[in-house]
Amino acid sequence: MKLRSHRSRQLALDRCLQLLEDAQVKGQTRIDGPLGVLLRRHLEHAGVIADHRLEGRRIDRVLDDIFALQAQLLGQAPEDSRQHRNGV
Repeated sequence: MKLRSHRSRQLALDRCLQLLEDAQVKGQTRIDGPLGVLLRRHLEHAGVIADHRLEGRRIDRVLDDIFALQAQLLGQAPEDSRQHRNGV
């Protein structure tokens, strides 16, 4: 049962990544209302409750957050990609 729950959470996070990447391909840089609703639904399915509004947030920042959640789920230390972009 634990494996099924883990897999379900991973699939929900994967779906969030796909939604965000699709939005970027379309030229969207920030989360709008419809995308926010979809993301919130998938995050809740993954057992994650968004503690703040998603609407208006930059997509690249939310992608970083989703990657960190996936790393936690896999038991890995998340790599802070912002540090690499800034050369720190």
